[in-house]
Amino acid sequence: MATDAAAYEGARLREGLLDRTNTSKSVWADTAYRSAANEAFMEKNGFVSRVHRKKPKGRPMPETIRRANNLKSKVRSRVEHVFGEQKSRMGRPS
Repeated sequence: MATDAAAYEGARLREGLLDRTNTSKSVWADTAYRSAANEAFMEKNGFVSRVHRKKPKGRPMPETIRRANNLKSKVRSRVEHVFGEQKSRMGRPS
């Protein structure tokens, strides 16, 4: 699905972005996809949220959340590098 740049990408999660037939039920995403509605949708449909947590407004990031986000980033970056390399081989810009 293509949308304009002003569209909120987090709402796309509930609009067919996730494939229920996928063998992996983990959902890895950045903070744009973290919302109560998305978390409830994932739980209802059997997905496991690995979505980054947001920093609390007006407070420093708690150490436990920072560590959890770092672990998630390590996994996401490994996957994203594979797709970046594939795009590069096809001569497409990153």
